[in-house]
Amino acid sequence: MPEKNEQAVADGSLEQELERERREHALIDEEKLGMDELEEERLKRGDPAEKEDKSRR
Repeated sequence: MPEKNEQAVADGSLEQELERERREHALIDEEKLGMDELEEERLKRGDPAEKEDKSRR
């Protein structure tokens, strides 16, 4: 197993994989932030999320 990791480091694919994971995590964080902002707006308007959930059913 260590040989595979050493080979990945040698050809740079490990660095590419880490960069891809960083981008994915950044996108997930942005989505979560956006969802939090939407929830804040709903609370400011007095619209609890439960009402929206029930209307989707």
